[in-house]
Amino acid sequence: MRLLTREQSQDLDRFAMDKFGISGVDLMRSAGRKVAEAAQHQVADILDSQILILCGKGNNGGDGFAAAFTLHKQGFNIQVHSLVEQKLINGDSSHFFEKCMQTGCSISFGMELPDFSDPDIIIDGLLGTGFRNELKPEFLPWIDLINNSGAFVISIDIPSGLDCNSGLISPTAVRANKTITMGFVKVGLCLAHGKDHSGSIEPVDIGFPSIATMNQEGLSWNQIDKTDIPSLLQSPATNTYKHKQGKVLIVAGSEGMTGAAVLATYGALRSGAGLTVTCAPSSLNNVYEKYILEGMTLSCDDEERGYLTMNNFDQIVDKSEWADSIIIGPGLGTNSETIKLIKALVHSIKKPVILDADGLQCYSELSGDLEKLIVTPHLGEFSAMIQHPINEITSHFISIVTRFMSGFRGTAVIKHVPACICQGKQVSLNSSGNPALATAGTGDVLSGMIGTFCAQGMDGYNACRLATYVHGKAADQLSQAIGKRGMIASDLPAEVAAVIGKYEQE
Repeated sequence: MRLLTREQSQDLDRFAMDKFGISGVDLMRSAGRKVAEAAQHQVADILDSQILILCGKGNNGGDGFAAAFTLHKQGFNIQVHSLVEQKLINGDSSHFFEKCMQTGCSISFGMELPDFSDPDIIIDGLLGTGFRNELKPEFLPWIDLINNSGAFVISIDIPSGLDCNSGLISPTAVRANKTITMGFVKVGLCLAHGKDHSGSIEPVDIGFPSIATMNQEGLSWNQIDKTDIPSLLQSPATNTYKHKQGKVLIVAGSEGMTGAAVLATYGALRSGAGLTVTCAPSSLNNVYEKYILEGMTLSCDDEERGYLTMNNFDQIVDKSEWADSIIIGPGLGTNSETIKLIKALVHSIKKPVILDADGLQCYSELSGDLEKLIVTPHLGEFSAMIQHPINEITSHFISIVTRFMSGFRGTAVIKHVPACICQGKQVSLNSSGNPALATAGTGDVLSGMIGTFCAQGMDGYNACRLATYVHGKAADQLSQAIGKRGMIASDLPAEVAAVIGKYEQE
């Protein structure tokens, strides 16, 4: 599903009007009708329903007036309140405001809260996609009124107070039950706080031209959902065997963090890898052998240090010739000698490499052709990679990712909320997953899954899209059974297999 940024939405409006001659009034009329339809559906079974429509300035308020005009014509009991004084309503909004006045709509004005009767529905047209930064204090009582009303809330295009690009709120935003968004879903509805504030999101056609006819600036933002998975995930061929199901080499683990190696290995195996080899510091090999039953291990002499160093380089590179993909990083530790090894492996191996966790510490020192490299940072790791504070990344996520991808030729899985998969000009936001994944080791499982799908011949972008969605879906199913607080990373691999199994049966 295609998503648009604030700037791309504005470009689409201009494109529709300048190149196709579609007037702003026509777009607003269509938007108002779609909002009115949503309200009609919601009150269908309510006797003597009351609908309150709150209108701010600009097109968002204009869409509210257009919806009010439609609902009033159809005989619904509506109350309209404009935060903008009558003499200041202008542009296309004034067209529908005048229609409301001419047909006798009840309209009040001003920033002070009137005493509204208890509405069944509130239509939120206060602030639209142009809102950014922090809510002005005078809007706070209105947001509180909406959120504490007990009414069913329909937001126009985006909940008021939610940033269209970042998905952040400051300090609050409308919590909608439904968001009617014009043409395309906005990126901020899916990022950060967006999911919690948007309710069910319904993109509606208001007459925009095909976006394919536009030459849009910036990255192409999309969302991956369950409808995308069947084209990416097919059942294994009847005559396959383990060497054709993908061979994954896993360079992971150190003293105190052997669990990361085990989790990455089972992430790979449970997502369908035919064979895995996990490189183990020799002093810890017994631990690996004990817990990795179905995978093989490669004992690497560590002179009892408990971590891998450049002394292990030749042995690991030789083994990489056997593998179809290589995972480097989970639990490897931060020893300087280990970091040197990671850097040398990335520069030497010419197969798909998934660089995760501790492996990312050498990112700033990498050079050359990194087209086959997949990096999987959470926000803290991404912050260290690009030398920007986390709050700056989340506030300016779109521009920072755009700048990062302009200089990186590989694939990135940036573990924001939700995970964002980036390659070239394409970005996919994941639609599955929940806070249960905020626990140690879940990223190790994900790296193993990506390794498997790459080993089976999938390109990096689609391997990451598929792995991230299935990983999140497994967490969704587990959290329904055992709750979000109780899920741990080792619960995931078997559930990953169950999710994949359902798609194989379809």
